[in-house]
Amino acid sequence: MTSLTKWGGASALAIAASYIFGFAMFLGVIDRTGYEGGAGNIDFVIDQHAMLSLAITVLYPLAAVALCLLVVAIRRAIPDSGWSEVAAMFGAIWAALLFASGFVGLTGMQSVVSLATDAPDIAQSTWAAVASVQDALGGGIELVGGLWMALVSWLAMRCGIASRALGGTGILVGAVGCVTVIPGLGDLVDLFGLGQIVWFCWIGTVLLRLPARAN
Repeated sequence: MTSLTKWGGASALAIAASYIFGFAMFLGVIDRTGYEGGAGNIDFVIDQHAMLSLAITVLYPLAAVALCLLVVAIRRAIPDSGWSEVAAMFGAIWAALLFASGFVGLTGMQSVVSLATDAPDIAQSTWAAVASVQDALGGGIELVGGLWMALVSWLAMRCGIASRALGGTGILVGAVGCVTVIPGLGDLVDLFGLGQIVWFCWIGTVLLRLPARAN
């Protein structure tokens, strides 16, 4: 697996695994029951600090590293064109947003934990700001990720790398991500995440099966 294309395939599977890990952590391990109001939010961060840090690290910075490899691998696999450059740009921006969101979450939680004892009111306002910024950067609106996924799916289908089924799936899932920018449709981010798991597994398998090239 010396080819960059193969590394990209493995990275796609790693991103899918990070999503599955994140869903498992937030739905089955990290329990918000009993934490109500602003003070409850701070208690939740303190009590679940280790688990939250682990989940955020896997879902954001580590996934962003894998996404960088995948973006370049797909860019290399798709014939040169202006649209492939545009797609790579969206992919790079998405990776940067994931890094930023993860770092904001990790440093913000540490600040909240440090402030909780001596300045609980400041801790609450800090956490509200951190949560808002993190959500804006990497989770509340999936426009950038949706554009990248839809565009690379179309390009991969057009050049024969992806089947019509895979390309169509990517375009559909990407469209779901794009519409999360519309007020009232933000809850579709979970559907986008589930669709991404399928797409990342599928495109990863395709890339792993492509003939190896020395990249």
